[in-house]
Amino acid sequence: MESFYSSFLFWLLAIVGVLLTGISKSGFAGGAGVVAVPILALVMPVPQAAALMLPLLIVMDIKAIQLYRQHINKRVLFSIIPAALAGIIIGSLLLTYTPGSVLEVTLGVISILFACWQSLTPFFGKMRGAGILWGMISGITSTLIHAGGPPINIYLIAKALPKLTWLATSAIFFGVMNIIKVIPYSLTGQWQTEILWLSLILAPVAYLGIWLGHAIQHRFSEQHFMAICRVLLFVSGVLLLTKAFFH
Repeated sequence: MESFYSSFLFWLLAIVGVLLTGISKSGFAGGAGVVAVPILALVMPVPQAAALMLPLLIVMDIKAIQLYRQHINKRVLFSIIPAALAGIIIGSLLLTYTPGSVLEVTLGVISILFACWQSLTPFFGKMRGAGILWGMISGITSTLIHAGGPPINIYLIAKALPKLTWLATSAIFFGVMNIIKVIPYSLTGQWQTEILWLSLILAPVAYLGIWLGHAIQHRFSEQHFMAICRVLLFVSGVLLLTKAFFH
């Protein structure tokens, strides 16, 4: 294991990434939570960054479900979960056989695309079979790099769900997916003792992010928050591509 976790930069990026993810999950349906792995991947391998985040995501999901479970739209939820499960299987195969450098390039490209994801919403969110398409893509990207929020939100936004219903449905959707992802992450040996300890140390930051997101959802501009996160995501994507090609 590399000594990345002993550097100040690692802890700074980890706290920022986890905090933004928690705020996003409880206040903005997880759409900006995609920034965590790209940010962490600047100082650690992509698979380890994804493994570090998974226990934290499950902790956040449980708390978000507690906050919003009464507003769930079961019809929408059941229409996207089967496709997401298929996506998790595909993502698990890619996780096993894809080299780290390829993951960095893929993550960089996806990060840049997702930084502009809102422009894709009007058309791609309403086309025929959108639930199956975006559910599967969400399962794949969520398994590889925990970036399932933007693709599924393209679909959920197009459904014009009320905000609390959107938050509740998204929370349970990702709660189910992240628990299932424990299986492929365990089978592929993604977790190491040090990674699990790091996740435990960062758990209070995850809870703080969830609390902040819930507290500010009524008074903080979603557009401003998402704009900041899209900028971070775009910059992270560019840096990852630079790292992959010139390292």
